[in-house]
Amino acid sequence: MAGPEMLAGYLGVQRRWISSAPESLGDPKGAMVALARRSRRRGVRKDMVPGKRSGRPAGPACSTRLTEYAATEWRPDIAAGSAESLRRAIEGLRRLVARHNDPWQAR
Repeated sequence: MAGPEMLAGYLGVQRRWISSAPESLGDPKGAMVALARRSRRRGVRKDMVPGKRSGRPAGPACSTRLTEYAATEWRPDIAAGSAESLRRAIEGLRRLVARHNDPWQAR
């Protein structure tokens, strides 16, 4: 949920409905489904929101939608500004890549 402007645009919801502290959410996937429930885009609601009697926490294509968002819209560097754990993960990956690409660095 980090990167709320991009997420709001993708889901078709108002930015103010998205938490500015995504790491404090107890159930991030449930929060995404709740946002999708408010979407003005029928396809988002159909894919991400479970049917009333399904007994499932998310809709049939929720994971597909989230994967599509991550691949096409999400900007990790921007999102890291509101998610400390994401910022640390990105920094760790950058260090790992730099170490791997430097033949003189001890392995």
